[in-house]
Amino acid sequence: MYVDWRRFTPYLALSIVVNIVVTLAVLWIWDRNRPRIVVEAPAITATAPAGATVAALVRTSTPTAPRPTATVHVVAPGDTLGSIAVRYGVSLEDLMAANNLTDPDVLTVGQTLAVPIGGLEPTPTEPPPDVPTTTPIPTATTDPNAPAPEVSISRVQSPGVLAQETIVLINTGGPLELTGWTLRSADGKEFTFPSLTLFQGGAVNIHTMAGENSVVDLYWGLTAPVWASGAQILLSDQSGKLQAEYTIP
Repeated sequence: MYVDWRRFTPYLALSIVVNIVVTLAVLWIWDRNRPRIVVEAPAITATAPAGATVAALVRTSTPTAPRPTATVHVVAPGDTLGSIAVRYGVSLEDLMAANNLTDPDVLTVGQTLAVPIGGLEPTPTEPPPDVPTTTPIPTATTDPNAPAPEVSISRVQSPGVLAQETIVLINTGGPLELTGWTLRSADGKEFTFPSLTLFQGGAVNIHTMAGENSVVDLYWGLTAPVWASGAQILLSDQSGKLQAEYTIP
């Protein structure tokens, strides 16, 4: 028996479309009527002690950072800014800022330094009424009543030996700013002092050879010795005025 399937094709297509529509309708009705699950976050409450005020709660919830303190250090022979900073546990930058220093390699024996323990005190705009005003960090100052400086060339160590040749300069008077002063020889060799203050009783060594400057040792940076017996050393200030002279024995 021959069956013509082309006659049933429209009915099959209609049946498929009806099944799809019914399925979608059932899913839509189920989604609208299914129960919803809602998870609520637990409420967090804070219980204040009896008699506590809002201000007290705020004050206790915010810890107050410890205030920086300052101490005073007097520079001794061999001290450097780096060693002082390590000794007190402060940064080199804070130590220089507290003392208005610009060169970390220049110090003077006897110089007074303010050491900002815990860091520098920030500049307050207006202190709170319940916080006492802190005492400003002390800074080293020059005493206006100090005696006049009295600088002299004390001696020359090991003239003619580059590794040991050293001029010793001392100050028996008041503080002396040596910045720009010069030491020169008769044949025209000249050493210019960097930024340096020589306090009363202080001494500084000027080495002929190269090296790293410190508060008590300065280095000329030459590759040959300069001085010999009978040579004359001239010390002049920034204006070129002769302040001291010395003849090597």
